[in-house]
Amino acid sequence: MKTLIISMTCGEGHNQIAKALKAELDNRGEDVKIIQLYGFNDKEVAKQNKLFLNACKFIPHLYECIWKSMRKRKPHKPSFVINQVIKDCSDYCLKEIEEYKPDNIICTHNNAGAVISKLKKDGKLNGITTYGVVFDYCLCPFWETNTGLDYVVLPAEFMKKDIIERGFKETQILTFGLPVNTKYTKFIDKASARETLDLNKNDFVIILYSGGDCISSAYKIIKQLIKCKGNIQIVAICGKNKKEFDKVNKFIAKNDIKNVRVEGFCTTLDLYYSAADVVFTRGGGMGLTEQINKHIPFVLREGLIINERINKKLFIGMNAALGINKCSDAKRTVKDLINNPEKLTEMSKKEKEIALPNSTKNFIDFVLKH
Repeated sequence: MKTLIISMTCGEGHNQIAKALKAELDNRGEDVKIIQLYGFNDKEVAKQNKLFLNACKFIPHLYECIWKSMRKRKPHKPSFVINQVIKDCSDYCLKEIEEYKPDNIICTHNNAGAVISKLKKDGKLNGITTYGVVFDYCLCPFWETNTGLDYVVLPAEFMKKDIIERGFKETQILTFGLPVNTKYTKFIDKASARETLDLNKNDFVIILYSGGDCISSAYKIIKQLIKCKGNIQIVAICGKNKKEFDKVNKFIAKNDIKNVRVEGFCTTLDLYYSAADVVFTRGGGMGLTEQINKHIPFVLREGLIINERINKKLFIGMNAALGINKCSDAKRTVKDLINNPEKLTEMSKKEKEIALPNSTKNFIDFVLKH
């Protein structure tokens, strides 16, 4: 059985979902291929990624206004934005489909889902089973354009009502949870993880994670956290953001700071989560799901975009997380957690309750049976 996965680079989470699904299919000896929605042109892929990152970083209020406006659209109202995506990408996707001849197509972004939904409705994908994966714990705009897909995978059961209101039938909805790489579902003893990473076994270890492009400043929050008293170790994950990576390194070198470690693109996040006491993080669905599956308590950061803030409110309301509104709140939060370790225990316990560690396996089981 052959599976084509269509991803989109605007936010690394979509690619992480695609890679998790591919890894599961590879492990089972299945034929699988990942393409980017705008893969017909490398410059266009880079452009789409840059547009999203710049909107998040420089014009978050405008992004929020557009997001809310588009989210309120009536389900059957035509969308200029999505119609343009379909116009730009349909020929390329259809060409890839005709050449690869997949049995299944999985879309890890709803723009990709809109293209495949339209092709499906037009009768151009006969015999191919199609899926969309909802990538946040709230519905972003334009999911109503995906109703032509055979199935949609939700991160959580409570999202069913919302997606039905966007035009999906209950028979289309699968509540397996967000697919994650299985390394985030494996237990690693904290002491062993710290030994492997050369972290002091008695320190209070804080991970700063801001996604693949490190949109939230590691530098600003480090300036606050180094004021904390006690045995504290800070690990800043800067991802692909070399500017932030260099800025933090320059700061700790200039001030001879010994308890801050800086990582660029990190392939051992699962190990760091196992070693840590708490993670300061953004609110993207994929990152949160990885952390939930690792049962690592997290603090949702300041300056989040609209969908991340909705996720933030949700998990704080479930007592599965804490939140800060400005960097200066970080010191007080860490002090409180050190003095009240039961709060960490309670957050970890709640994450265990809501985690769906078999999400990837269960989804692929379903795909291969249908």
